[in-house]
Amino acid sequence: MNKNKKIIIGALLIAGMFVFACGCVEQNVGEDEETPIETSSVEFKVTDKVTEDFNHVNVTFSEIRLFYQTDDDNGSYETVMSDEKTVDLIYLNLNSINATLGIAEIEIGNYSKLWINVSNCVGVLNSTGEEVNITIPSGWLKIQQLHLFNITKGNHTITVDIDLESSIHTFHGGEEYKFIPVISMLEHQHEKQLQFRENNKSKIKNMVGNRKPAIDIYVNDSIVKNKVTLDEETIYEFNASATLDLDDDTLSFEWDFGDGTNASGSVVSHNYTSDQNTYQLWLTVSDGTDTSSEHIVVTVNGTGNGKQGNNGNSGNGNSGNGGNGSS
Repeated sequence: MNKNKKIIIGALLIAGMFVFACGCVEQNVGEDEETPIETSSVEFKVTDKVTEDFNHVNVTFSEIRLFYQTDDDNGSYETVMSDEKTVDLIYLNLNSINATLGIAEIEIGNYSKLWINVSNCVGVLNSTGEEVNITIPSGWLKIQQLHLFNITKGNHTITVDIDLESSIHTFHGGEEYKFIPVISMLEHQHEKQLQFRENNKSKIKNMVGNRKPAIDIYVNDSIVKNKVTLDEETIYEFNASATLDLDDDTLSFEWDFGDGTNASGSVVSHNYTSDQNTYQLWLTVSDGTDTSSEHIVVTVNGTGNGKQGNNGNSGNGNSGNGGNGSS
């Protein structure tokens, strides 16, 4: 074999080895990309601080999410629970136990938000034994703060204590109950040590996302729920000053009386002068972040006394949080 042939063969061998080596490197990169993401087990529990008004309070939780926070301030939600589970919170308190709502394997990292959805609430009154439905103005309870939960290797438990005494409020003269969750304790426990515990209500309040206003309406000092019958051409006072806002936000009130007239303020006056029999009244209350609406069907009877008619309505300009709707 002459010298030139040896050089060519040597070059081809070197080139082949280089291509083979590159192929190996690319294969290793592919294997690295398929390495499973490290996860950790998270158990979510709930407990309760008791209320004296009820023997039982059965709360249905339907979803729990944790928000995975990435370095670029983006992220995604991890579901800890998605099946409905009903828990008697007073039973938990009386027996000094808590209930597990969900267990999930989630990615290791920092989580900045905890969202809990409450879909139903039923209570048994202490005084009469009557079972009453407790309405929920806003189903989502949102706890959020930068890097609130640091999930590392091992098992984690997150426990939320709901203060029923502060969460259940009476409306419409005590004829209706509403559930707006208030957290009295938040705890994050790793299998080896306590990661986080907060039971200062003021600090927890700063972690909780905005709660919608809970509307309460009276007409001429009478309780109004869903529908009301009024006399034509008679002035009535529509009062929503007992509307509750747990965040103590300044509230604005907008009334749509369904007859082409509107008014602003927590307390307004209005009379119906048309011969139409039924009207759809809407009140919208805003806290600057979220709004709540209340709908009332107004039935107008014949002609009233005619002496108080003013062919319109007026607001007193009283906006802002009109007081506590609980009694």
